[in-house]
Amino acid sequence: MNSVNTVGIIGLGLIGGSMAKAVARRTDCVLYGTDASEDIVREAVSDKVLRGRLEDHYADIDLLIVALYPSDVVDIILETAPKLPRGCIVIDCTGVKQMVCSRLSSKLDSMGLRFIGGHPMAGKEVRGYANSSEELYDGASMILCRDEYTDEEAFAAACDFFHRLGFSGVKVTDAAEHDAVIAYTSQLAHVASSAYIKSPTLEKQYGFSAGSFKDLTRVARLDEEMWADLFLANSGALVKEIDFLTEHLGEYRDAIARSDRDELVRLLRNGRERKERDEAAEQGRRG
Repeated sequence: MNSVNTVGIIGLGLIGGSMAKAVARRTDCVLYGTDASEDIVREAVSDKVLRGRLEDHYADIDLLIVALYPSDVVDIILETAPKLPRGCIVIDCTGVKQMVCSRLSSKLDSMGLRFIGGHPMAGKEVRGYANSSEELYDGASMILCRDEYTDEEAFAAACDFFHRLGFSGVKVTDAAEHDAVIAYTSQLAHVASSAYIKSPTLEKQYGFSAGSFKDLTRVARLDEEMWADLFLANSGALVKEIDFLTEHLGEYRDAIARSDRDELVRLLRNGRERKERDEAAEQGRRG
């Protein structure tokens, strides 16, 4: 397995900044980074997170992590690729994978680089380097995508690297499965939360709300520019999940409108049982 000694990070927001802090404080890797804001780069160097600016050290990098908006990630990687040494591992952190992997896997392979589509399953409702944290990935899952261009030594090195940062495990998948599942587990939740918060009753909720309200509305505090890109890049799978949700909401609405208690109890029981089976399965996977 190839060792990772020198790491570069492009993008020092919440995701990239947290990755940088974990690399700096939990590994012995030399770390260089860059960001659209020079002030943030200087702050990260002052914090002793970065050894220096990535622009001066592209040729030294063993592993490059790119944590940018979906609309930027492919172009930046293609722009950066000629500056990297052959054999360098390149991993993106974008929340959609087919759009990225389809454009990068073959191209980077032809350039002697080893690309892996990645997605760290962690985040906050706030953004930016100021909110980044070494602990963000503790216990989280790191998704890595395989395809016909995947270099297995690079893949093994990446798995080891992310375990060292605090991730509890690596979920191995392909880009199509990633996008289909993430439409349900992440993107739909953000759509539903954003829609739910738009009720005019929101203005009267003070003193009437507790945990369920906070849980359901938490991710309405999103980065609208980034999430719009993610939704549109995965529109087919996401629209399918929205249709499923709309259909099932209609069943509840109709049962309530008809005062059909038996049907409502059936719907609620089915939901509870599905949740309990899911929790039991999750517990079983954890051993």
